[in-house]
Amino acid sequence: MRLSTEDFFLYLTVALIVLIPLVGRVYRYVTARQVKRMLRDQFRTQTDDAHKKNSKSG
Repeated sequence: MRLSTEDFFLYLTVALIVLIPLVGRVYRYVTARQVKRMLRDQFRTQTDDAHKKNSKSG
C-alpha cells in the first residue's frame, strides 16, 4: 500500500496531537511521583534526625 504525502502528514499530525499530550501527562505523573517520594524521604530523614537530637538532650 502506497501512502501519499498528504495522507502521511495527516496521520503524522493526528498522531502528534494525540501523542504529545499523552506523553506530557505520563512524564508529569512520573516526575510528580519521584518528587513526592524524595520529599517524603527527606522529611522522614529530618524528623528522624530531630528525634535523635531530642532524645540525646532529654
